[in-house]
Amino acid sequence: MNQIVYKPIGYIQTPFQRPENMPIQPSAAEGTTGKVVLYHDFTAGLKDLEGFSHAYLIYHLHY
Repeated sequence: MNQIVYKPIGYIQTPFQRPENMPIQPSAAEGTTGKVVLYHDFTAGLKDLEGFSHAYLIYHLHY
């Protein structure tokens, strides 16, 4: 089987500093905001993003 390798193109910022402080369900985080920060080399990938209703984020949770 081939190995799948992925490299980050940015990161997600939230007010939660540690996994044990994160809510398990989104309803427990109502009113909480976060943001996706792309590294500069990948910002061209945002072109025409406003034409879509959704964007899928694949993330790896670590600290």
